[in-house]
Amino acid sequence: MATAKTPKSGKPDRAPSSPHGTLAWLAVVRAYNLCDAVMTSRLAAIGLRVGEHEVLATIATTPGITQQALAARCFVAKSGVSMLLTQMEAKGWVRRDSDDADARVRRLTLTDDGMAMAQKGLAVQAEAVTAMVAPATEEELKTVADTMDRVSVVLEAMRAGNKD
Repeated sequence: MATAKTPKSGKPDRAPSSPHGTLAWLAVVRAYNLCDAVMTSRLAAIGLRVGEHEVLATIATTPGITQQALAARCFVAKSGVSMLLTQMEAKGWVRRDSDDADARVRRLTLTDDGMAMAQKGLAVQAEAVTAMVAPATEEELKTVADTMDRVSVVLEAMRAGNKD
């Protein structure tokens, strides 16, 4: 069996073999990065950032959601949600209303302008999703969804195990 020669630097002259699944992982990462680039560009064209779109879309589909629940659902960092909401409130897109049952809780709703922006962002998202799934069959999409659900369970467990 041939082995790689070690140059004078002491390092092998080739990378170690890749683990099983690396090509699939790279394909997922590439698709994610391309989707992010497309969404970032298309949303910017209508005056939205990705984080703003995510917040608007979540509030539009879950009116009255609390700030804490929003932070848990969004991919925006929890510390960034408060700042983002403050900025979006200043733009006239979001309202923070008191909860009748608990004065400490603020319920989030969209203004008319916020709903209009949410609808524009959701249209961009729908266009991207439609383009992404066009090359796949329904069976392939089900396989991808099932696989990514199982992968997410494993990664969530890994993340939970890495807590200090």
